[in-house]
Amino acid sequence: KIAQSFNTISERLDAVNKGLGEMQVLSSGVADLKKVLANVKTRGVFGEVSLANILENILTKEQYFQQFQLRKKSQEKVDFAIILPGNSKKERVYLPIDAKFPIEDYQRIIASSENGDIAALSEATKSLERAIKNQAKSIKEKYILPPDTVDFAIMYLPIEGLYAEVVRNPGLLEELQTKYKVVPAGPTTVTALLNS
Repeated sequence: KIAQSFNTISERLDAVNKGLGEMQVLSSGVADLKKVLANVKTRGVFGEVSLANILENILTKEQYFQQFQLRKKSQEKVDFAIILPGNSKKERVYLPIDAKFPIEDYQRIIASSENGDIAALSEATKSLERAIKNQAKSIKEKYILPPDTVDFAIMYLPIEGLYAEVVRNPGLLEELQTKYKVVPAGPTTVTALLNS
């Protein structure tokens, strides 16, 4: 019985040891993901790839351009431009969609919320609001160019939690739409928005 118990304990310790090894591999993967998302350029690419996957599923290749130059004499390129019909059969109007990913402010909101730090939460929320407004202003100045484009643009936020944080911020959604003519959208809402 002692030998049998020893074998059972030994097997369970092996299982625990194997589980710890898997946890270390998983933790290494999470650390790698954090490094990727810490880089602003890589983060932008993540947002664009996420949006590209959504657009590929709901539109044909003929219905949008990726990295599209809206102004002839400018180097600025919007991440995506949805092709819409104009007044005549040959005329086109574009709906600009630009992916933004201000993750630092969002992470501070999550951390301060988990820690119950009301002051830090308030400051992080204000910081996210400023970042979103700055991005909206940039989108308005660079990509909303009637009559070549519609008179608004979509700011794509690639994480639902980030989108929810923007929407629940009192007055921010209205200001984005009225002052900047920018409509924020998350991964699930962008599909509904484009379908409408």
